[in-house]
Amino acid sequence: ERAGYAIRVRRVSDLTETEVATITSQAAAWRGAEVERVFSMALGRFGEAADGDCVVVTCDRDEQLAAVLHFVPWGADGLSLELMRRDRSADAGLNEAMIVAAIAAAPQFGVRRLSLNFAAFRSALEQGARLGAGPISRMWRGALVWASRWYQIESLYKFNAKFAPAW
Repeated sequence: ERAGYAIRVRRVSDLTETEVATITSQAAAWRGAEVERVFSMALGRFGEAADGDCVVVTCDRDEQLAAVLHFVPWGADGLSLELMRRDRSADAGLNEAMIVAAIAAAPQFGVRRLSLNFAAFRSALEQGARLGAGPISRMWRGALVWASRWYQIESLYKFNAKFAPAW
């Protein structure tokens, strides 16, 4: 807030057509031309009438969209993060602030559970990093860290761990 960012949490059904178009085009532009190599459980669309129960978190600065999070319904009382994009020139920590805003707003949407993303091999990464870990655990962790150069294995685990989740 001190840096001039304004975060809003709303249902997709509450967005105007102009807002949907802006979010869709900006999210595509921020993705860029490179292929994303992540473990994904994406809905793959945004703003369609059938998806009005989805929740979108937007962040503006100087009336310009700086970042967006998109959550899809998960069961009767949950949301699962489907899309997280931001302007690469936006300040660090913006995604974290937006997730905190989504958590704070969750009760008004009847949400009791929020899933950030799929953290593959979390247990192997934790076990291999422990003091006194055996050679197999350390080797498995090393292979996962090496694979993280191309696939966001370790970074997704570390990002999720910031929020002290119930794994």
